[in-house]
Amino acid sequence: MTALAAASARVAAPARVSNRRAVVARASSAPPSSSAASSAIASRRSLVAGTAALVASNAALVRAAFADGDEEYRDGPDGIKFIDLAIGKGEEPFEGDTLKANYQLNVNGKKVDYAKFFVFSIGTGEVIRGWETIVVGGGDMTPMRVGSKRKAMIPPELAYGAKGAGCGGDGVCRIPPGSTLEFTIELVGIV
Repeated sequence: MTALAAASARVAAPARVSNRRAVVARASSAPPSSSAASSAIASRRSLVAGTAALVASNAALVRAAFADGDEEYRDGPDGIKFIDLAIGKGEEPFEGDTLKANYQLNVNGKKVDYAKFFVFSIGTGEVIRGWETIVVGGGDMTPMRVGSKRKAMIPPELAYGAKGAGCGGDGVCRIPPGSTLEFTIELVGIV
């Protein structure tokens, strides 16, 4: 194997950058300052630096897009639109589980309800059908895990429908009939 081939093989293999010259020098019969080894090291460093710059610029673009409110909702089952704000690493809930969640409900851009450590059971009818679907998933929408945070638009058919909710004697409803609900749900735990 030539000195250039040996140096190229070592440079392509994963290793810590700080040990790169020592590895190239041992693999090569030429001194570490040879032009082939130096060129291979410079190429590898350029590649690493370019990749790091690309990753950093993409992360900045993603942060800027979310800061501008340009969140792109994905289509979920039964007309639900959703976006995952955080993916948890905890357990997935199943029907019959009792869960604990934080949530905020907006209707027509106005906050109408919120709770911290709201406790409910899946599959018992304690919450609207759209809420359960957001948590347990369906179709291309994966189930939330403990630690996940999801924002979703629930159509009226999976919410309070034509009756609305929170209606007073004067006929004014906190959630008007036919409203699409915008929930932000954070799954805190399985009780």
